[in-house]
Amino acid sequence: MRILILHASAGAGHKRAAQALGQGFNALCPAAEVRICDILDFTPSIFKKTYGESYLDVIKRAPELWGYMYARLDRKSPHPLRKKLRSFVYRTNTLEFARFYREFEPDIVVCTHFMPLEIISTRIRKGKTAAALFCTVTDFAVHALWVAENVACYYVATQEAARQLLRRGQAPDRIAVLGIPIDPAFAAGLSREEARRRLGIDDALPVVLVLGGGVGVGPAVELILAVGAAGVACRLLVVAGSNQELQASATEAARTIAAPVTVFGFVSNMHELMDAADLIVSKPGGLTTSEVLAKGKPMLIVDPIPGQEQRNCEYLLEAGAAARLFDIEDAGHKLKSLLADPGRLARMRQNALLAGHPEAAAAIAGDILKRAQPAPLAGLLEE
Repeated sequence: MRILILHASAGAGHKRAAQALGQGFNALCPAAEVRICDILDFTPSIFKKTYGESYLDVIKRAPELWGYMYARLDRKSPHPLRKKLRSFVYRTNTLEFARFYREFEPDIVVCTHFMPLEIISTRIRKGKTAAALFCTVTDFAVHALWVAENVACYYVATQEAARQLLRRGQAPDRIAVLGIPIDPAFAAGLSREEARRRLGIDDALPVVLVLGGGVGVGPAVELILAVGAAGVACRLLVVAGSNQELQASATEAARTIAAPVTVFGFVSNMHELMDAADLIVSKPGGLTTSEVLAKGKPMLIVDPIPGQEQRNCEYLLEAGAAARLFDIEDAGHKLKSLLADPGRLARMRQNALLAGHPEAAAAIAGDILKRAQPAPLAGLLEE
């Protein structure tokens, strides 16, 4: 069996979801050949640069513009002429992918981004592939760009997302609410004490984990300074991701405040950092949010991008798993208030666990295998 998992490097979450699914398939069906590919690696360099970097530039420099574009595309993208134009652009820029696809001939294709989803959907419609197509939506709401034909099953994180797909014409038996796939490391956890021991934390201060995402986006420096100005009694762990400029600025800011601060770049032990935390401060990206929920950690949301992150934020607030920071200059006082209210933090932890799907990767991989080849795999999975 050949399984192809496709993502696009527009943000870090789509790749992380694809990698988590790959681990799920490898654990359940080790004999399968699993390939994880970035669809943009098969496009001309100028297209890849424009497609991937333009998104990051817009959300960093003009998030309100992205919010406008997000809403407009949600209304306009289903129009037949727009779909034909997208199909033409994708087809002319993915000729190398078409050759790779014919050589690999997958039995199953799973997409964690809407661009490859539309490409494979078109191949099925034109009779160019007999592969079973599946889609994992990586946010808590479903944008119109995710809606395609010939999808054997959509995997979403919420009942509301499932209803959105139903309203957009998807069949109910082709929608499953199993969560957003995350690394299995987030399913099993260390105790708070053991995680702190591993990280060399030997004091009793509450730990606040500040996340900048894989590409280091967010007001980490401003938050450090606000904590210092308010005199919050806590320890800050700040993850700047791959943003070296942010890491340097955060390290410099940390030297100016009394609270202990540790600044990290890109980390491979995020699950341990979350285990050690009493509260996590982050933008509400789909993958990060899913990891936080799986760990059962309270979340303080900062600077949600208008569009998908704003929808994620609304879901978290409604679920009672997060609080919202509206003004970064008020961060110190907001943290003081939350850390001084253990009852509220306990309720947020419980709500996070109720909303989380720590085993989503394995659950989705298992469901795909059953749907794609129900007869031969029934006995295999029972064994």
